[in-house]
Amino acid sequence: MKKVHSMILALAVIPAMTLTGCTGAAPGPSSGPNGLPKQLVWSTYNVGTGTYNDLAAIANTLTGEESVQVRLMTADTGIGRLAPLVNGTVDYARTGDEYYYAFEGSFEYASPEWGPQDLRMVWAPLGNYGLLVREDSGIDSYEDLKGKRFPKLTANTSINNKMEGFLNYGGLTWKDVQQVPISYGEQIAGLEAGKIDALYQNVVGSNIEELSSKTDVKWLSFDDPDPARYESWKELAPMVRVAEVTDGAGMEQGEGANVLEYTIPLTTLGSRDADEVYRLVKAMVEHFEDYNGTTPDATRFSFEKVLKEPLVVPFHEGTVRYFKERGAWNEQLERKNNELIERGEKMREAWPEIAESSSKRDLAENWKNWKKTELDGESATETNKGTTNGN
Repeated sequence: MKKVHSMILALAVIPAMTLTGCTGAAPGPSSGPNGLPKQLVWSTYNVGTGTYNDLAAIANTLTGEESVQVRLMTADTGIGRLAPLVNGTVDYARTGDEYYYAFEGSFEYASPEWGPQDLRMVWAPLGNYGLLVREDSGIDSYEDLKGKRFPKLTANTSINNKMEGFLNYGGLTWKDVQQVPISYGEQIAGLEAGKIDALYQNVVGSNIEELSSKTDVKWLSFDDPDPARYESWKELAPMVRVAEVTDGAGMEQGEGANVLEYTIPLTTLGSRDADEVYRLVKAMVEHFEDYNGTTPDATRFSFEKVLKEPLVVPFHEGTVRYFKERGAWNEQLERKNNELIERGEKMREAWPEIAESSSKRDLAENWKNWKKTELDGESATETNKGTTNGN
């Protein structure tokens, strides 16, 4: 099992801010020949998560090697990570599926305050995530979750959708479990205290490693290839696939489990300067060996391993430029990316009229129906439909 290397994080962590009353973070002056601003602010998950540790390692490297001060702003919710990007408080955001929901204007983003957003992926490392239970819980399969205390994560549609997909895989629904409202960051303490019987986490990370060092745990596995068991995933989580891991927290040598694989990408707005994005991506690649090995998932940031196919949200122009330069872009990827860009433009053009003509209660349903009517059958939508993979 991989161990997290000790690391002194010489960066400032800004408390999470709300959407209202924040001062926008204007790009700073270039710091020299690298063309990057002297300061960048990124939003991400809470301290201690594998997601945070990855960015902290990269931030330290950019500060040391490129003289770019990268500050991390943490939040425990999708809106908490994404709102600062949209209002200009941060420059980049490493987000869960909220990047897709906000691009589409779906779920909590189908509201007068939000609607579809012009988002782009900058760098998309793949990661593995799953459902963890105590070894002595009596839970050996997803069917065994029936009647158990199951987390319903506060303000976290992306994970709750996956949790619903997990239940569906086991032939269950939310009605078959005891729903326990809890935040993402409170899950480990909740499991230890007996408030919940399972938790959703990255399979690696300092916090989950610490838990497994004190408590015998195991990861539930998706072992049935029957497509019917994954049917609801097409709508709930179109960006995920199932993959085997052997280095999850608590796993002994030779053990493995089939869990989710998807990207928690570094994102930004489509309007972000393409030269800056290109230089940032290039710097992350050129200095990869300086942060590789600092966290279990750092290796996934390598050029060879990152996702290069635009599945549900397009890549930024600056990233595409770098992919082209490295020979990792082709006509098919270009077409998919352009289709998604066009889809976003159509959604943002149509949104104001639909939002204005709909009551707050009916807005989400009217918006969903408009997309089904106006975008279904288009190549962009067909691209989205083909992104769910079974086992």
